Amino acid sequence: MASGYKRKADDAEIVRLNSIGMSLCGIGERLGVHHTTVKYRLGALGIQPADTRRAFMEDVFTALPGQQQEWLMDQLGPGHSIKDFVRSLLIKEFMGRAAPVHD
Repeated sequence: MASGYKRKADDAEIVRLNSIGMSLCGIGERLGVHHTTVKYRLGALGIQPADTRRAFMEDVFTALPGQQQEWLMDQLGPGHSIKDFVRSLLIKEFMGRAAPVHD
């Protein structure tokens, strides 16, 4: 990379948005870069793009207020995906509501 070159989007932000489950196009639009740039940068980091055959999580995420979006992104990363996060929330909710009560 040339010394005067400045990236438009931070790799960490790309990783965070990918961890949320946003599409490459969604990440690119949000960060002002082309979706192929997002794909290249994830590849260079050794991270697979999120499976976005359906835009479910993107719709959920974009409906959240900015502060909640930031909080959610802070909970995730390459080792803890949105699927892991939702799974843990479901388990926690199950344990609190549906688990048998012992007398």
